[in-house]
Amino acid sequence: MPQRLVVTGASGYIGARLVERARRRGCEVVALGSRPAATDIPSIVWRLGERPSLAAFAGATAVIHLAHDWASDRANGTGPGNANLSGAEALADAAREAGAPRLVFASTTSSRPEALNAYGKIKFAIEERLRALSHGDGCIICARIGLVYGGPERAMCGLMSKLAGLPVLPMIGLDREVQPIHLDEVCDGLLALALDPPTVRQTVVLAGPVPMTFGNWLRVLRRARHGRRLGLIPVPIAFALMACDLSKAIPFVPTVERERVIGLAGAAPMASAADLAGLPPSSFAARMPFGRRAGSEIFRALAPALAMATIYFPGRYSANKASLRYGDDGARIHIHGGITDGFDALAHTMRRRLARIWRKLGAFALPGAALATAGTDAHLGGVFPLGVAAPHGTSRLGELNGAPGLHIVDGAVLPSIPSTFTTLTIMANADRIGRHLAGIG
Repeated sequence: MPQRLVVTGASGYIGARLVERARRRGCEVVALGSRPAATDIPSIVWRLGERPSLAAFAGATAVIHLAHDWASDRANGTGPGNANLSGAEALADAAREAGAPRLVFASTTSSRPEALNAYGKIKFAIEERLRALSHGDGCIICARIGLVYGGPERAMCGLMSKLAGLPVLPMIGLDREVQPIHLDEVCDGLLALALDPPTVRQTVVLAGPVPMTFGNWLRVLRRARHGRRLGLIPVPIAFALMACDLSKAIPFVPTVERERVIGLAGAAPMASAADLAGLPPSSFAARMPFGRRAGSEIFRALAPALAMATIYFPGRYSANKASLRYGDDGARIHIHGGITDGFDALAHTMRRRLARIWRKLGAFALPGAALATAGTDAHLGGVFPLGVAAPHGTSRLGELNGAPGLHIVDGAVLPSIPSTFTTLTIMANADRIGRHLAGIG
């Protein structure tokens, strides 16, 4: 019996491709709301904000919630009248009551309580509301999606393509880091979460694992589509917002919504490599010496026999320096990061030795495999978790229960690691504990 998916926003940019790829995999798809053009999938009349009929979820394997009401963001902001907030909760409640085992909510990497635009704020508020539901643990997964490209030129992808077609482009946020991800990878990730999630996680990031600046992304688009360079002129956000208003009044000029510009101004990357590693085909295909489509197909064929190796080198190979310098404007801390002179040779030797060991075990390294950039770190959470009474647990001040007087202040005291950067959280916690021990907190 085919797996049955209930999809909201099925006629949208991501939704239409998701329906196509789900049906190609043999899934039965039902559109809750409008369905994609030129398809014959069943659809059920529904508007975001309404409570759907329980019959809509009969036999559903999962619900994928893609729909979003931009007009409600403009009219209500993050207030209780926003249909996106009430609609997501009503949808989750109805799906649970009808017996649907899982709901995947399409969020964004802009999801933050301090997001500059209403879209990022409301997506974060929806995530919080869904997590607070009594059945949210393990039944609801929030997928934070990066800057999507590929497929038909619609939504943000269509806007970026039009802007990249201009020979000279005044733009804000050129130095902001974005995480482009292909439309097909997003759809495959959402389907994996809906049909066969790798782990029980409430938040997963579907975004390119290696951030790049927005300016470089526009240049790549220009070069790929037109074979020419793009001239970029940085402009202040006030000027950009004025241009957004003017774009609506000038014919033959791409219309740019203020919400999208404000969101770009506050863009910040989220860690995604660990999440993508558990979903097909993601960064594995990108590391193979083939095109994305061929690499993805090869990955699917090899996936049952793949293993991922993580190698940690001793800290003595780091060449990091911190110095305090005084000037006319006061004291400044200067930090320089690097590696020792012999590290490259060591890394090369290590790869050769590992390759020989793996061959003896009957394993072979993928062509094009590479070591992570030197300085890449991992925060191991839960080793000495705060608030746990066992000997390996720590007090709220990081004092190890099994060794009184020893305070731990790094990522090991975090009970778990979320799908976002933890650097500032770790720093703030260390500062809190340090101030208390110094008697200045």
